[in-house]
Amino acid sequence: MRASDEALSRQKRANDAALLSRVADGDTAAMKALYMAHADAVGRFVRARVRDDAEAADIVHDTMMSVWRGAAGFEGRSSVLSWILTLARNRTVDHIRKQARVTLGEPDDTIPDGDPDPEQVLGAAQDAERLRICVEKLPERQRAAIHLAFFQEMTCAEIAEVEDVPEGTVKSRIYHAKQLLMRCLSRGGIT
Repeated sequence: MRASDEALSRQKRANDAALLSRVADGDTAAMKALYMAHADAVGRFVRARVRDDAEAADIVHDTMMSVWRGAAGFEGRSSVLSWILTLARNRTVDHIRKQARVTLGEPDDTIPDGDPDPEQVLGAAQDAERLRICVEKLPERQRAAIHLAFFQEMTCAEIAEVEDVPEGTVKSRIYHAKQLLMRCLSRGGIT
């Protein structure tokens, strides 16, 4: 990570901590700002585990209500986002226990702006679909690690904190998931 990226990351963490402190004091505007800053990330995190968008939206809502109610209990040992994702993970696990199913969400069907070659668009869509299918076939723990590392752009340390496992376990899950994905994409399936 470049120095400028690290500075931005530190500033974002400081802003999040300040917002959460204000939320703990009952500041609804701060809660709205925190929600706007993290609801999409929480939604992607939850949808990686729960296929149904309505169920995912309910879990995101429950998570953000937990943030509102529990902001005073934040101890600052992690980033605010890691703490929120841990709350989301707990809500998701509770939901999964009730529903007894875990799947990956649908692919994003958006097409980039401009006038791309239709064959390129079709090829990219097919590649994205193949990747989605391969990711969906991964074991749940590997799928979650891949999602957090590559879609949420979390570090191994942050993932370890959210998943409540050692950092080495996260690295192993990512390594093995990438191996399975390469095999799936090159041969057409995970066995």
